[in-house]
Amino acid sequence: MLALILEHRFAIQFSAMLVITLLAIWKGGGPERVAGAIFLAMYLSDRLYHLVFGKAINLGTVDLYHAGADLVVAAALIALALRANRMYPLCLAGLQVIAFSAHLTREMIPGMTPIAYATLFILPSYVQLPTLALGLRAHRQRLRRFGPYRDWRISSASVPTAG
Repeated sequence: MLALILEHRFAIQFSAMLVITLLAIWKGGGPERVAGAIFLAMYLSDRLYHLVFGKAINLGTVDLYHAGADLVVAAALIALALRANRMYPLCLAGLQVIAFSAHLTREMIPGMTPIAYATLFILPSYVQLPTLALGLRAHRQRLRRFGPYRDWRISSASVPTAG
């Protein structure tokens, strides 16, 4: 069973990503929709890249495509985390910073093993999907329990202060 899962892990992850992101876009509030769109764009662009350039990932040096993609996604998730009236986007952004940091670490430490490099930039995506799913679940529960609430934070610059 484990061998079957390992053999098809990309298809399993892609299917899970597709279900979770489409649910987030369909049933989520603004932050869930944005996060779902970010992940959907990331996975689709990655699949397109590998379709054009092959499935192999260069682990001997910094993989420039994945480093660039991880930087763009990290910036988008950090922006989302700073604006969303939710806590889980902070986790999504933090995990993405870890993924991007793997590329920087690989460049600074030439002796870094390929398995460590791969683990650091691939593993966070396996944690981000359940995090998004749990965030969507929490959002849906809050809606049922308390009704509509703000999707986005109010800027502290626009809040009047006493005194």
